[in-house]
Formats: sequence, structure tokens, C-alpha cells
Amino acid sequence: MTVVPDRDLDAVQFFESHVPVWAATPAAVGLTAAQVAALDTATKAARNAYTAQQNARNAAKAATTAYHNNVGTMREIGGDLIKTIKAFAATSNNPGVYAAAQIPMPAQPGPLPPPGQPDDFDVRLTGSGGLSLNWKAANAAPSTGAYFTVRRRLGSQGPFVFIGGTGGKTFVDDSIPAGTSFVTYLVQGFRGEQPGPESELVSVQFGAGDNVNAQFKLAA
Repeated sequence: MTVVPDRDLDAVQFFESHVPVWAATPAAVGLTAAQVAALDTATKAARNAYTAQQNARNAAKAATTAYHNNVGTMREIGGDLIKTIKAFAATSNNPGVYAAAQIPMPAQPGPLPPPGQPDDFDVRLTGSGGLSLNWKAANAAPSTGAYFTVRRRLGSQGPFVFIGGTGGKTFVDDSIPAGTSFVTYLVQGFRGEQPGPESELVSVQFGAGDNVNAQFKLAA
């Protein structure tokens, strides 16, 4: 069994408690006064070094906290000044301000991509007997110039014919001929002349009453 604890601080505390006992009657335990005195000196030096280490550690923590706080303040103030410089360059219409301030000019925004593929369709029968089509698509906000075209095919054969466009993600087809039992749609998004991917085929089977059965599959 190890008498002296393995942990350094525990060892310091062990000898701090034993030195006075051994110093009282060193001969009774087979030691000399000089030996105990040397251990006492070493134990006090270890305690002083531990105290210095703790003080240094606490000082380092405080210095690290102060460093991060000061850097945060610097970033906040400097960031505000850079915003001011950019605003001055914009209002004065003088790109040379960026060179004078030695900061890069803001990157020019790239062209927006066309709308994504229309999907997640919801098809409902309107009160007038037409069909209301609603869908979702990425990058399709009307304020960005996005719009959609809708093409339709009556029956299961024949070409798709353009029947209208919309700036939103909804379209009402009120021009379905009477007696039509099957209709298929293709929806495609555009931004300017840039086309996005076509939707899947949206096929609608008219049932009895007000029921419609919509099926979706990839366009061939």
C-alpha cells in the first residue's frame, strides 16, 4: 500500500500534517532533526509553488476574459465604422472610397436562378366546374420576376397547349371543354427568359359528382 498519496496536492497536505508530528520527537521515529527540517523546507516550497500556480491560473483566466471582451468591443466598433464607410461610398457614388479605406468593395450580386421545379400539387374542383391548381417551387417569389406557364393536354394523347401564365403558384383552369374526363398539365417556372425545370405530369381524372382524382408522374 502506498503511504504517500499519488495526487500532488494530496501529498503536500500529507506531509504538512506529518512534519509537525515528526519534528516533535524525530528520534522516536528513527529520524534526525535535520532530516525533518529539510522535509519541512521542501513541503513549504511545494505549498508556495502551488499557491503561485493557482494565482497564475486565476490571473490567466481573468486575462483571457478581458481579451475576449476587448476583442468583442473592437469588432462592434470597427464593424460599425466599416458600415459607415460603405454607406458613404454608396451615397457619394465613389468606389474610390474602398481603396482609400483599404477594404474590399462589396461583391456584386449574381443573377438569380430560375424557379425550381413545381411540385407538391393540390388540385381541386371549382364551383364553376374548372380546376384550381396550387403548387410549391423554390426561388419563385413574384417580386424577383418569377412567373409560371401552364400547358394542358385533353385526354391521354395529343400535344400540350399553352393555356395561361401566373405570377403566383396557383392557376385556375376554367376552359375545360364539357364532357372532358381526363386532363393533364405541365407547369414550368421562368425568370425573364430563363426556364426552370418542368413539373411532373399532373393528370386529373374526373369522377362522379365533385370528385377529381389527380395523379402525378415524371414527364416523358
